[in-house]
Amino acid sequence: MKHFARPLLLSCALITAPVAADEFSITPRMYLDIIGYKDTANGQGTGYIQNTNGIFNVHTHVAGGGHSHGGSLHSGLNFRGAELSLSAAYGDWLTGRLNFATDGRSGAVEEAWLKARYAPAGLALKGGKFLSDIGWQNVLHPHGWDFVDQALPYQLLFAGSLAGNGAQASFEPMLPFQLQLGAELLSAGNESVAATVGPVTNYVSTSGKVVDIPFGSKGNWPNVWTLFAKTGIPIYPNHTVFLGAAYIKSDLHQELHTYHPGINDADHGLEGNTQTAGLSAGYRFDAQQDQGQGDITLEGEYFYQRKDLILNFHETKPWNVGQPRVLNVDSYYVQALYGVAPRWQVGLRYDVAGNIQEALRSSAPLKCAPPYQSKLCPRQDSQFDGLSRLSAVVTWSIDDRQKLRLQLSKARVPVAEDINGDNRADAIRKNFTQAFLQYQVVLGAAPKHNHQRFIRN
Repeated sequence: MKHFARPLLLSCALITAPVAADEFSITPRMYLDIIGYKDTANGQGTGYIQNTNGIFNVHTHVAGGGHSHGGSLHSGLNFRGAELSLSAAYGDWLTGRLNFATDGRSGAVEEAWLKARYAPAGLALKGGKFLSDIGWQNVLHPHGWDFVDQALPYQLLFAGSLAGNGAQASFEPMLPFQLQLGAELLSAGNESVAATVGPVTNYVSTSGKVVDIPFGSKGNWPNVWTLFAKTGIPIYPNHTVFLGAAYIKSDLHQELHTYHPGINDADHGLEGNTQTAGLSAGYRFDAQQDQGQGDITLEGEYFYQRKDLILNFHETKPWNVGQPRVLNVDSYYVQALYGVAPRWQVGLRYDVAGNIQEALRSSAPLKCAPPYQSKLCPRQDSQFDGLSRLSAVVTWSIDDRQKLRLQLSKARVPVAEDINGDNRADAIRKNFTQAFLQYQVVLGAAPKHNHQRFIRN
């Protein structure tokens, strides 16, 4: 709770501040998300994707990653979550938001922030707990997704979403086109890029040994730095092209792996830093017809992630301590949405994770005593298979508060299973089909139609 206390108090201060009635407003909303689910993998399809074999399979302490209410589904009816949102505004220069989400078993504050705009300078400052503005979709909550599930780059490379306690500065200069530049300082905690284990004492290994693991420690803020740039360029009336770029760096990332026959030969610990770069592109045609009819939206994003880690603990091979483990992985998606009729939208998405997925380490550790010199030591590469998914969706916006969505997905996922009974996991591929029927409803003020899909204020 201490991580939430400061931003939560800031938001409460905004809500309770004595201001003039005509200058202050607060808008409450509650989103409910119910999903019927079925697959051809005995109901294990979403779990196979979230726990896919390879570099991704190291940080899934929370089902679904950053959005706990966007996690694994079982066959049948699922209550995916409820989200309470309070949005506040003081004039046109100060805004705030508080988001609390629960899946019926546990709950968490997802956002609690204040944002001040300094016009006409085009400068904005934001503080508290918030979703990062990297990319097009990281800032979206599940009720804002165009598909039932999240695109693979965010689901696997950012454990659901990149978020944290911190500060953001953004700048939008006065130009004939949209341009937004921003930087963020965030706390640690993201399981994919900034996981923190800290020093471990009296750790009981899989074999029963009791050891201390010398993980480093660091304050929670700042640990993650981001830079992002987004632009929207009109190319013809009602036609706009959008481009974006992002860079994310963490100076502390820690992983503790347990023994897994066929996958990990022993308990071991890794520590180092991560870097992620992303490129985004989008296009929108606003048909200016009733309820989105004729609108076309195209978008795609690519992320490449590198983890530079050092082995700081190995249960059975202590002489390997100090050797490097460089992990490289990428992910992308492309999608298209079209308004076929008023309140009716169809979409198609193709997403891939792990097209590049490799682990680099020394092939002769006994000859390469720490400190490791990469140019002097032979290198051994381990390649992993990636996963891919094709999804088609139909969304009916029943009214301004309700949506009904049908989605079919075909997934091809590498998993680790013991298929020959030798108590060792084997790398195999699972091909399965998923069917989703989703109902979403908003209780409270109807949300405004968001025309700022790519560049949000």
